[in-house]
Amino acid sequence: MSSDGRIALRIETNFVIVASLVYFLFGFAVMAIFSALPAIAIDLEMSHSMTGLVIALPKVFFQIAALVVVILSKKGNPFKIMLLGLFCVPFSIILITLSKEYFQFLLGKTLFFFGFGVTEMSIVFGVSVMAFRRTGGVLNVVHAFFALGCIISPGVVSIFLTDASSWNIPLCIPLAISLIIIPFALKIAFKQERTDNDMESERIAFPKELLFWLIIIGCFIYVGYESGLSSWLSTFVYEAKAFPLRGSSLLPSLLWIGLFLGRLATGIVVDRFGLEKTLVSLTLASLIGVSMIIFSNSTPLLITGVFMTGLGYSGIFPTLQALLVSSYRQNRAAILCAFTVAGSMGALATNLLVGSISETVSLFAGMSFILTLIVLSLILFTLLGISHAKTLRNSAKKITR
Repeated sequence: MSSDGRIALRIETNFVIVASLVYFLFGFAVMAIFSALPAIAIDLEMSHSMTGLVIALPKVFFQIAALVVVILSKKGNPFKIMLLGLFCVPFSIILITLSKEYFQFLLGKTLFFFGFGVTEMSIVFGVSVMAFRRTGGVLNVVHAFFALGCIISPGVVSIFLTDASSWNIPLCIPLAISLIIIPFALKIAFKQERTDNDMESERIAFPKELLFWLIIIGCFIYVGYESGLSSWLSTFVYEAKAFPLRGSSLLPSLLWIGLFLGRLATGIVVDRFGLEKTLVSLTLASLIGVSMIIFSNSTPLLITGVFMTGLGYSGIFPTLQALLVSSYRQNRAAILCAFTVAGSMGALATNLLVGSISETVSLFAGMSFILTLIVLSLILFTLLGISHAKTLRNSAKKITR
């Protein structure tokens, strides 16, 4: 291998390490805030409506961040755009941890999610620009570290949460990680240049192929049912399955353990097994796992169903991302923005519908709606595989001509 090749390989390796640490940081911080939210509400005297704004407003700025990346990517380097998001992180965490009143906390959390959105979009865009041979594997591995952060965070929070005012101590961990990451990210940003072939078109345009819209709809549906189950799992098993309160609060951690292990495994096999086959196989596992959660009256089967659901959910989002960035090389920032917004809208719509169905019919009916969405995604991903194969055949014909 030439010296240029070794340098490029080293930059790619460093990029994957930095991206993995970034995802761990975000997973840890997001789950730490949600785990400590009852204590934060007490300490900052937050009402339910104020708490609702703390949950909803940052997600809006996450979507705004995606639009910012689209605008900056027209002529910008995604590795330098990533720095904008990373610089927001330590400042936002400092704002959050030093909060003595509600509006400072709200501002800090909103800035954090804006930085999260810019950084995540830039990382996926960076993977696309670097043109990794194993795009699916890389994205699954870095997403696995988000799951790892979510697994570790609640335990750390429980150790430090001795009273309502100590909720901010665990956030010193992601603050320290962000300060360690930034120098390495700076090094990558100024060594990895963007070529003319990577430049985005001045005009924002979305592909007309069926494949693109199937991926976008698939993201909408998947993030919807993933968020729906994660949000309602503890409530469902406590109310409908008479699960102990403490046990029901621990089940989401088991779901994240399945997600973490599943993403590591998917990262190893996805590019050899095939992106479309991986999507269908994981969705089948999700269907079986969620069916066990809803219909099982046995505690061991229910616990097995939660873990199996985590394994099934694990690689769907990063594999859809990989399929998107490997299929389209033009207007990638706009395409990834549409993907991000579709996921956010899916989560919002599904949670509202599950809540409404549970209120008017029953919690069992609300959870069954999630199962219906998984069946729908199974059909969709099968069609997606057929559409992708057709797209590849048409591309091959154009090349031979």
